[in-house]
Amino acid sequence: MIAGYLGAGKTTLINRMLADAVQPFAVIVNDLGALAVDEALIAGQRGTTLSLTNGCACCQISADLAAQLARLRQDDFSALVFEASGVAKASRLAALTSQAEGYALAKVVTLVDGLDAPRLLADAYLSPLIKEQIAAADWVLQTKRSKGVHPSLAALSKDIDQLSSQGRLPAALAPEYCFDQTARLEAGIKAPLFQHRVIFPRPGLAPDVLQTFIADHPEIERVKGWLVGSTDAVLVQATRAHFQARAVARAHGQGLQFIWRGDAELNFSALT
Repeated sequence: MIAGYLGAGKTTLINRMLADAVQPFAVIVNDLGALAVDEALIAGQRGTTLSLTNGCACCQISADLAAQLARLRQDDFSALVFEASGVAKASRLAALTSQAEGYALAKVVTLVDGLDAPRLLADAYLSPLIKEQIAAADWVLQTKRSKGVHPSLAALSKDIDQLSSQGRLPAALAPEYCFDQTARLEAGIKAPLFQHRVIFPRPGLAPDVLQTFIADHPEIERVKGWLVGSTDAVLVQATRAHFQARAVARAHGQGLQFIWRGDAELNFSALT
């Protein structure tokens, strides 16, 4: 997720990310017209979605965000970049997007206009929002100012970096790059008591591997869904005390729904 106040450079950054993309990724923006995608990148438009010649796709945020996220996942994008509204509370959107089924929140990057920072931080109405967007981020990047991080920003956080306006983007801005989110969670984002996620197990995953995974993670409270092989499917219904895996003629859905306690992430790499 890319956050930052109006005019901080979110659109420009996304354009640079699209130009540098090694693997296709999807983009959701609040206002499609505000995304100045280079003309050479556009292959066509379908509804509110732009098909891009580099294999990426850009679309306007829809009223049914969950359905939109599900459709983009079906298109097999390895990553999604979500551009937050310039006046949005980044912590609220981080909590919302981190619960999107089939997705994991890799990072929140907040941009701050280094030239406008003194005015924004001196404004009693805007200052709380700017500080919240900074506190909610895994990584804060100052844009536009070329003479180092502005003292008013440096006083807020020692971890604010400067984003060069030219050259290759930092590797950490690749959509697939994940940050340790401990600092962000400690910055005031209240995680829900229970978390949930849909994962898509690798084809042919044996039920006993799943059962062992559940046993090894006592925070897991509920798992349900399907394991799908090349010729068969298994319906899984599991709780902390019970595990059932039953062969069925065909799966009536995709993936496994996990529900677990606490605010820590689960590593599903053993299953996917």
